[in-house]
Amino acid sequence: MTAGLYRESAVYRQYLDAADVALLPYVDTSVRDLLLACNEQGDDHGDQQGVTGELTQPALFAVEYALAATLTALGIRPAAVLGHSIGEFAAAVTAGALTLDEAAHLVATRGRLMHALPDGGAMLLVRAAPGALRQLLAEEPRAHIAAVNGPRDTVLSGTAEALARIAETLEEAQVRARDLQAPTAFHSPLVRPVLDRLRAAAGTTEPQVPDVPVFSTRYGRLLAPTERLDADYWAAQAESPVLFADALADLETVCAPTHLVEIGPRPQLLPLAGRAGLSSSVEFLHPVPGPAADGTELAELVAQLYRAGLDPEWERLYDSDVTSGAGEKLRGYSFSTAHRYWTAPPSPTAPRADEAAPARSATTPPRPASAPAGPATSDPVSRDRDPVLAAVVDAVAEVGSYPLEQVVHTARFYEDLGFDSVMIMQLKDRIEARLPHLGEVSVQQLLPALRSVGSLAQFLGGHLTEGVRV
Repeated sequence: MTAGLYRESAVYRQYLDAADVALLPYVDTSVRDLLLACNEQGDDHGDQQGVTGELTQPALFAVEYALAATLTALGIRPAAVLGHSIGEFAAAVTAGALTLDEAAHLVATRGRLMHALPDGGAMLLVRAAPGALRQLLAEEPRAHIAAVNGPRDTVLSGTAEALARIAETLEEAQVRARDLQAPTAFHSPLVRPVLDRLRAAAGTTEPQVPDVPVFSTRYGRLLAPTERLDADYWAAQAESPVLFADALADLETVCAPTHLVEIGPRPQLLPLAGRAGLSSSVEFLHPVPGPAADGTELAELVAQLYRAGLDPEWERLYDSDVTSGAGEKLRGYSFSTAHRYWTAPPSPTAPRADEAAPARSATTPPRPASAPAGPATSDPVSRDRDPVLAAVVDAVAEVGSYPLEQVVHTARFYEDLGFDSVMIMQLKDRIEARLPHLGEVSVQQLLPALRSVGSLAQFLGGHLTEGVRV
């Protein structure tokens, strides 16, 4: 799990190491080393075979915590979190409700206690709604609903014998069902023998009010401000069904997310979300979509969020000792020769090519490179009448080294004044300095107004007016 990302990403490596250190006092072995050893042995199912029993849950938690912390460090701060089963512990740390050490203690204790339960438990995935299984469950008291993941995604938990009978009945009814090969009947009354000890371990924590909304899969809704992720919560969470579908529906209603990012070693929840009837505009992202992920997928996720408006921490993304960080020489750019701003545009009355044109005097000097091509004094600026326009003219003249009388109201920035992207940035800084009440205006806001000196002044005047509230 995530061995390639650990090798390629210094940020992820930092947080997986931190999770490993936090877990070590409670599991007496390095979860990180076990994960990497599974990868080196070519084990495609290392999370199930190489890391077994009481270490499975700590390994999942370590990966989930490290992935969530990596994304946060890259500037991807969640609007809300939702955790599925063991994932609720990583969600609690991400939200600030538990510390890493507190969650590591709870997860290790939970894994050890569940592993100590008697054999004979099992779990069954059924492609049916919970209501359709009510009669079967009534006939099998040792079987229970363990998770409601979607309209037709239900997980049953109970004794292996009871689930085997249910599976046989479902097969006869042509309802798809699959044994999950789970070692324990998680999220069922069969875990009750260990709940007091789990509650005692959770009692040593000091849960805080989350920094971001937590959508509880125990309650199937947003956690209320007065509700705490305390000892009673975690004890009941181990036995109660996972109400993932309800919690996801409440998250969509409350937060209207634009993106859902799954945190884990491979996509398992995103397919469930895809069948849950969410808005088609919600985008699904995963930083590690499989065992072969090596960091490229993480970079692509950041790039996709950047295109959607996120301002990521690029330096952290490339903070790696794998690459030298040396600069690369870019290929040259071939600029168009069709137009130069210091060359006057053709006159509307210019003669046709087949007509004789008067020869230019050899003594007539060409137009200076710093002079705009438009009219020089057709509409002089009244500095008293329009101070915003006057500030724009002063800034334009300073950036382009133009005489004030040549920066007229109708002068166009690109065609007449020859402005480029660097000059636009300089212009922005000088305008903000001259109009301090304006505040900061982004280049994206300025671009539509850069048709002419007058249009920019009009936009800025309106921007100042909008900032005034009576």
